[in-house]
This record gives sequence, C-alpha cells and structure tokens, in this order.
Amino acid sequence: MKKKLKFLGIECEVSIKKKQKPKKTAPVETLAVAENAKLNFGPGPNWAKPGADWYSIDVDPQLGDVVVDFQQFESLPFKSNSIQCVYGSHVFEHMSIFVTPLVFSEIYRVLKKGSIFRLILPDAEKSIREYLNGNQEFLLFKRRKERARKHYNREYTLFECMKEDFLSPSGQVDLLGENALAHQNAWDFNTIKSDLVTAGFEPEKVKKMDFQKSQSDLFDFEGTYRSEANEDYRSLYVEAVK
Repeated sequence: MKKKLKFLGIECEVSIKKKQKPKKTAPVETLAVAENAKLNFGPGPNWAKPGADWYSIDVDPQLGDVVVDFQQFESLPFKSNSIQCVYGSHVFEHMSIFVTPLVFSEIYRVLKKGSIFRLILPDAEKSIREYLNGNQEFLLFKRRKERARKHYNREYTLFECMKEDFLSPSGQVDLLGENALAHQNAWDFNTIKSDLVTAGFEPEKVKKMDFQKSQSDLFDFEGTYRSEANEDYRSLYVEAVK
C-alpha cells in the first residue's frame, strides 16, 4: 500500500507493508523408543552398542539411528522425561555457539529425573596452558602439526595448534558444505557448568569427572573402542544430573 506524506514541506510517497505473521513451524515428530532409552551423540563408526536401548544421534544417516541436522536444530524428537541417560564425546564443540544452548536445554528436557548427562569436550584451558608454557611435546599439538604437514602442506605454529580447539576446518564437506568448520565452540569447566545451569541443571549437580570415572555404570564403554577422542590427554569430563 502506498501513501503520500509531507515532511518539512516536501511531499513524498512511501510504501507501507502490512506486518507479516511469523510462519508456524511444524512440530518435530516424537519417536517411539525403548522404555529405558539411552542416547549417544556422535559416537562414530567404531562404537559398539551396549544394547538395543541405546540410540545414536548423528548428522550422518550412515551412522545415526536418529538423524539430526544441527545447523537447523529446533528440538530432539523424544518425549519429555523419557531418556535414561545421555552421552556425548567430542561432539558438542562441532556445533555452533548459537545451537548448543538449545541442544543442552533439549537434553535436559528429555532426561528422566535423576538421570545423567555425561559429556566429554576438548579441554580449552589445558590447551591454553600448554601453549603458554610453549610445550612443543604436548601430544595434541604434535598430532596437529603432523596433520597440517600431511593435509595442508603447512608447518603449524604452536598458536595454530592451540587454535584448532576453537576453530578448525571440517573434513565432512559432503554433509556440512565447503566452508563448514569442524570445531566452532570451546569450554573450560566453569563455562560449560554455566551453560548447563542455564539449560536447567542445578549448579551442585554439575561435576568435573575423569576418564572412565562416572557416577553411573551405563558408560562402561568409554575408552573401549578405537577413537582418538577416547585418549586421556586433552579432554574435559563433565557430568550433570537432572
């Protein structure tokens, strides 16, 4: 609709658009799962399920029982208070800083009362400390230097080795696109605790843990299958109880 207006003696014609109502998005379908369903986010191809009540969550249809697009994430397709535990090792740092708060809130929503969310992340504080100490022998840095030589024909500086805890190129071009990042998020313990509390967990129920040390025996598979992320040299282990 066009309307003529006069401002400071000057007549002008402006177009006025009606405010559009926001489009309603279709609700995510709730999946029927086992009574004691357990979730593992991004376990990779070498993970052997401990039982049929475990469900893998992944962006890759070849790896996920439940395929979730975390670039367009809205919610998890499970009922509230229906999941016995959630595990995720070196996966949440691959999600956008704008997505993880919603993912953590959804994990809190679907967990049963008293259930555990165990997450393992790159320990950003540890990498920063090793960088400041100039530790050329830190295994993580050595591996990143080797990878840079092999794939990029480059000699990484120590800073570039550390930086990949926060930002790193993706090897999943087919799934994520040419300009996608692998690592695009990072935490120290205080920051992940703050994020989990924001998601709904009580502060006293968010604890720092250790490799293969848990408040539950449901995660006994940790470290039993081939995965670089399972090695206890650069990880932050955290558990949050609903």
